[in-house]
Amino acid sequence: MKVLFSVYPWAFQSPGGGEIMLLKTKEALEKKGIQVKLFDQWNDKLTDYDILHTFGSVKECLGLMQTAKSLGVKNVLSPIYWSTLQRAFLEHGNLGKKTELTLRHFFKIVAPIIPSPRREMLECADLLLPNSNAEAEQVSRMFSIKKEKMQIVYLGADEKFSKADKTEFMQKFAIRDFILSVGRIEPRKNQLNLIKAVNGTGLKLVIIGNPVSGYENYYQQCKKLADKNILFINRLNHESTLLASAYAACNVFILQGWFETPGLVALEAAMAGANLAVTEAGSTKEYFKDYAQYFNPADPISIREAIFKSLYKPNCKEIKEYILNNFSWLNSADQTLDAYKRILQ
Repeated sequence: MKVLFSVYPWAFQSPGGGEIMLLKTKEALEKKGIQVKLFDQWNDKLTDYDILHTFGSVKECLGLMQTAKSLGVKNVLSPIYWSTLQRAFLEHGNLGKKTELTLRHFFKIVAPIIPSPRREMLECADLLLPNSNAEAEQVSRMFSIKKEKMQIVYLGADEKFSKADKTEFMQKFAIRDFILSVGRIEPRKNQLNLIKAVNGTGLKLVIIGNPVSGYENYYQQCKKLADKNILFINRLNHESTLLASAYAACNVFILQGWFETPGLVALEAAMAGANLAVTEAGSTKEYFKDYAQYFNPADPISIREAIFKSLYKPNCKEIKEYILNNFSWLNSADQTLDAYKRILQ
């Protein structure tokens, strides 16, 4: 079996969970003997491969998927999709952007068969691999796609995070007893509401991440609003021992995005043994069940209450074992491989 992985052209300019998902899936499939190649438009021929697997339902990927279909190459798509009216209407940004997002969401609800590049991608795929039942339900409802065309593949976390040592991060930054947030800094990740929730509490907050291109003003607003007890640290490489150490060192890991599907960083932090406070929007509850405190991402008071509940909760070793046993990349690769075999048969 030979598989070609594809993603939209600028994905790795500002890498996040989707890019880590792609690379870790490749790594795990290769351990199982599957040949996986990252698509090189200058040299690769689609007909040399059995499957084109596209990550993210971004319209710039549609042309390659259509070409694969015309050549008889099977298409697999991981949609990595979620949409909420709350995010569309309340997310930081100008009125024009909010109106556009709100109208898009509204039309998907009332007329899911309206043509769009994303719907064309979903239709073009031989099989869809949503990362949760919740995502599958939303894709089906908002684009009128049959669930029979889907197979759930749960995301994973690298087992190295279970062995993380908190000492490195605490010594480098001379900080302990803190809340941690990791991710790209942009309106969708909702750092402004997190800062509003923490300001005035005296709690120490560490935000690790770089601003997404085009959202530098949002980043500056976050820094301007933040109390002096909030520390900003530039993005740490995913393979860095310092990132793993940060997960192990924090008292609470917080995932404050307008939605998450479910947020790889939270899986990693939980594997390192951190208590979790996470957004209620997206597929988080399907993954973290009763092991996390949930909050409304639109409400700083709700965020603050979840943080304090997590702070006063005894450190839970059960979540570490739960994540290790259920959400490894090898488990994810097994589910992906089953999906590949399904369409090739």
